[in-house]
Amino acid sequence: MSVFESNPALNFCGALLRPALASLLAFVSVSTAAIARDDKAASSPSAETQQQVVPTVAAAASLRYALEEIAARYTKATGKHVKLTFGATGNLVHQIEAGAPFQVLFAADDKSVKKLAAAGNTDGEPVVFARGELSVAATKASPVAIDSELKGLREALAAGKVKSIAIANPETAPYGRAGREALEAAGLLKEADPLIVTGENIGQTATFVSTGAADVGFIARSLAVSKELAPLINSASVNPDWYKPINHGMAVVKGASPDAKAFADFVRGPEGREVLEANGFGVPKS
Repeated sequence: MSVFESNPALNFCGALLRPALASLLAFVSVSTAAIARDDKAASSPSAETQQQVVPTVAAAASLRYALEEIAARYTKATGKHVKLTFGATGNLVHQIEAGAPFQVLFAADDKSVKKLAAAGNTDGEPVVFARGELSVAATKASPVAIDSELKGLREALAAGKVKSIAIANPETAPYGRAGREALEAAGLLKEADPLIVTGENIGQTATFVSTGAADVGFIARSLAVSKELAPLINSASVNPDWYKPINHGMAVVKGASPDAKAFADFVRGPEGREVLEANGFGVPKS
């Protein structure tokens, strides 16, 4: 016999408590389910929320000033933003291949974007959106006279006045490869090679040149003519026959958001073309 059955008072209380206890357990069960749904919703953003995430755009360092201005115009025109990340093209490609959350790549060559497309990492075919020029540059106090045919560099090397020549890493930066090609075409690579200091990307190389850390260097014309660097240096466009064309390719990465695609279209549109040309790039007609 249970304690409730032996005690009428307890039996009466138990009869009163059992419905209340059942209601309490039902409430706890419903509340727990609701909390679980809320947690799931919090950890799984809706499609609408995902659309509001600012897309990250990767770009070669040579494009910094042009793309920063284009992004500002894009925000003014649409009210939307993009996050820009700059680096050496080869490094950016490796990061995309490794799963970095870049949604668009603006490269300093066209081979890199074609490589991404061949591996199935792009949404549609890549395009060439700009053509770059190689410049030779030095501070105004440098012992190297600057000219397109590198005569000043030849004379300074012969006189033993050059201690360092800056180029971007030719393994990852197309402007670095172009710099070596120009030195070789001018017949100066053998003399210059021991003096070369390598920047991680063309932006760092431009810093070496503009600060005088290198006596002379090869950088993108887009950086040489920028309002930040132009007052600090002398520069000249290198003979274009001395290096392979620098075709800047653009690719939309697979899974890119509509906002990322809209920015890519804006870069190729009238305002983007205007800014690119003002920053020293050639722009294909189509």
